[in-house]
Amino acid sequence: MLGVLAALLLPVGTAQAAPVAEDCVGVTEGRYAGTLTAPGQTHCLELPSPQGARIAALTSRGGAGLTVQVEVVDRNGTAQCTAGDLSQGVCGLTGTAPFRALVRADDTEATGPYGVHLVRTDVLQKDCQTLPAGTFADDSGTVRLETGNGVFSHCLTIPADAHSTSELLRVRYSLPDDADLFPDYAITMIDTDGNGPSCYTHPAPGQQLRTDGLTSCSFTAGKAYTVLLEGQDVPRGHTLDRRDVTATARGCATSAATTVGAPAATGTSGQSGTLRCHRITTAATTDRLHIDVRDAHDSTSMLIMNNAGGIACHPRTWACTPTGSTGYQVVTQAPENWSLPASYRLDAWRIATAAGPAADCPRVGSVAYGYGPLTGTLSEERTGVCAVLPSVSGDRFRADIAATDGGIHIPRPLLYSKAGTDLCTNTSTSFECTGSDQSLFVLALPDRTERTAYRAELVCTTAPCGGEEVTVGTVTPTTVQSGTVATLTVQGTALGMSTTVQFTGGPAPLTATTVSVSDDARTLKATVDLRTAPAGTWNISVRALSHQYAAGTLTVTPPPVSGLGTYRPVTPTRLMDTRSGLGVPKAKVGQGGTVTLQVAGTSGIPASGVTAVVLNVTATDPTTASHVSVYPDGTPRSSASNLNFTAGQTIPNLVVVPVVNGKVGFYNNAGSVDLIADVAGYYTTDGSGSTYKPVTPTRLMDTRSGLGVPKAKVGQGGTVTLQVAGTSGIPASGVTAVVLNVTATDPTTGSYVSVYPDGTARTSASNLNFTAGQTIPNLVVVPVVNGRVVFYNNAGSVDLIADVAGYYTTDGSGSSYKPVTPTRLMDTRAGQGVPKAKVGQGGTVTLQVAGTAGIPASGVTAVVLNVTATDPTTDSYVSVFPDGTTRTSASNLNFTTGQTIPNLVIVPVVNGRVTFYNNAGAVDLIADVAGYYTK
Repeated sequence: MLGVLAALLLPVGTAQAAPVAEDCVGVTEGRYAGTLTAPGQTHCLELPSPQGARIAALTSRGGAGLTVQVEVVDRNGTAQCTAGDLSQGVCGLTGTAPFRALVRADDTEATGPYGVHLVRTDVLQKDCQTLPAGTFADDSGTVRLETGNGVFSHCLTIPADAHSTSELLRVRYSLPDDADLFPDYAITMIDTDGNGPSCYTHPAPGQQLRTDGLTSCSFTAGKAYTVLLEGQDVPRGHTLDRRDVTATARGCATSAATTVGAPAATGTSGQSGTLRCHRITTAATTDRLHIDVRDAHDSTSMLIMNNAGGIACHPRTWACTPTGSTGYQVVTQAPENWSLPASYRLDAWRIATAAGPAADCPRVGSVAYGYGPLTGTLSEERTGVCAVLPSVSGDRFRADIAATDGGIHIPRPLLYSKAGTDLCTNTSTSFECTGSDQSLFVLALPDRTERTAYRAELVCTTAPCGGEEVTVGTVTPTTVQSGTVATLTVQGTALGMSTTVQFTGGPAPLTATTVSVSDDARTLKATVDLRTAPAGTWNISVRALSHQYAAGTLTVTPPPVSGLGTYRPVTPTRLMDTRSGLGVPKAKVGQGGTVTLQVAGTSGIPASGVTAVVLNVTATDPTTASHVSVYPDGTPRSSASNLNFTAGQTIPNLVVVPVVNGKVGFYNNAGSVDLIADVAGYYTTDGSGSTYKPVTPTRLMDTRSGLGVPKAKVGQGGTVTLQVAGTSGIPASGVTAVVLNVTATDPTTGSYVSVYPDGTARTSASNLNFTAGQTIPNLVVVPVVNGRVVFYNNAGSVDLIADVAGYYTTDGSGSSYKPVTPTRLMDTRAGQGVPKAKVGQGGTVTLQVAGTAGIPASGVTAVVLNVTATDPTTDSYVSVFPDGTTRTSASNLNFTTGQTIPNLVIVPVVNGRVTFYNNAGAVDLIADVAGYYTK
């Protein structure tokens, strides 16, 4: 029964005084109107119903006329049922016919008109209107029932073949604004066997008077039902409809469950209270879904049914996580008196399968101290993010969520257990979350907004979380050089950003700065400032969660002799070619092999006093993908690389490499490859060279647009001459060499380009090598003669672009060069130096260079980096520019989808940092330092 029934229970089978037949009025089934004319009077109505029938006797619950009580007895005066049975339609006539209804006023002193509505429920009555099956597509199946003017009740029928096994009944109640009688009505359903359906009336939040309600009912297949409405004899409206909510529901938009964060399904709200239906399908009954409805007002409610029509989620405006079915009917509604949005969005994510949490949610290595921080943007294109956390029961987290775009609507964090229970609660200042054995963390786009930029972090408040314990293994390296900022690696478990590395027992105590921790909390990186530290030995200890762990010793060796030098350009000359045996033996460099090249004392390079040499190195005809590292002779090779290439590729790159023992070494990682090296100049400590002046990267030449030179491709054997002195901040005189990033694009055939001083004879040295259609950049340090430089193309035709990075001058106003051991400063794949993430479209990362890897903390004017782009998702370019300055149109690397390509970059340093910009798609970037310029 729906609504509140005030049933008056009368004992069944109690003998009453048998009414005299001639005192009874014969009546038919249907409505009967009578009048009690005297106080305490009882009317007898003789019923047409036979023995074995079931009946209802409905009476008015208020309004016009008397409120009466009805008792049904047989011819012997034996009561047949209670008043409640009569109002519910289950009064069974088991006595001896004829049966009589005895009608009395509730108030024994009252007189006046009354009404009784007699309905047989063991068979469907023709006088009862059919309640048709509706559809979620429209309101065509509704029936409106009016009361007043002597009418206080109605009956409806549902034929046996016209209903499903689970239906949603909607009842809307209307009354005049000036009504002074509080509404009172009840709806009952009964099948022909006297059994009612199993029904659940859903709460109607915000309705002081229930004027629009939903009830879920389970019906027996093949049974016909009578619907009884008992109300008041006053003007009232009752609108009823019913809809199938099983898998066969009509009018439902159907879509499949998606991955977490996929775009939502959409729907229009219609009028206030309108019901909409979405059928969501999934592959297996063991799948668990996250279903949520969102709108501009947080007003849309959802009721979720499974394939059989059972209630999977009761009405709510927040997310639900049903399981156990391959389909769900999601019924949405913006309830009456709530703000009505024009439309809504429905997220239906598959968050788990029988195999565990959704495969598209990344697995986190450790939650010892929490998870994150995460930054990003949620929008209708990316509606959520997720991660599987290795938490355990008893973990406690604080979820710190903030909108970073100034918005007021922040993403809602959810921490789901395996049972789909959200273990996060909202406090006045944050969200508090409880861990379970393997939790699923979800960050979802909230109501009231279509986009929000966020920063989210789970902080373990019972550290270490995840059932881990802190252990400390090795700390490496154990020997470092004074005058540097050393990077240390700590191995252990449950290491965190709050873990510190301390040094005691040496000349003075030191504390390292923790810069990164691996995803599994087993590797910690920390830097220790040894720029002013004396040589000596320190004891290492690692402090984590108020505990101290001994971890060996650190030996600091004396600083090296200063290698500051000035630059001397030379006529570009080929020093090495493994194809011909120039400078080294005639043979490809094999896997893991090295060749050593004598540079001091050759081609105008002094025999001593040389600190570094500038070489244009070309790899050609490699048998497999590999990389080449160029490093000082007699020193350990680091992880830094200078050229990356694929099988068969020819690729150049400029290299600035320290010179030790007058030589440099070339290492090949895999396969075999021919190597060529052309010298462009060297750095010397005798003070005879030029100093370097960086400038804001600026485009000087573009043959595509006619910038700096005529607008035309450079043809076969052709040259173009570019004026560099007196342009873009380069002085008109005193310039010995210029640093240009030269890009060849849209060549018609394979060729090479040489850049050389104006007015001089071109040598065999080349600067760029390319194939037809390829776009490739390379840094060029070229002597300046007559204020100009010349560009030569060997074959076909090609467009050339030149961006200036700086120049060398004899006026002593520039910076001197200090080579360092090639060292990796940045790797976005590993989170070294910058966050662990590809650089997205239009995105930047900023790298601290001053104070790291032997680079001073101050006085650095420019840094020399070998920058490699790898695994790009689309064609793009990268620009490297000083921190805190406006990026120009100059570019440093150009690449295609999937290509790995390096280029040397000399970039000014501002605020101790440099910035890397990616134009399109996403790409990983690597930066290896070769040296720096300082005043």
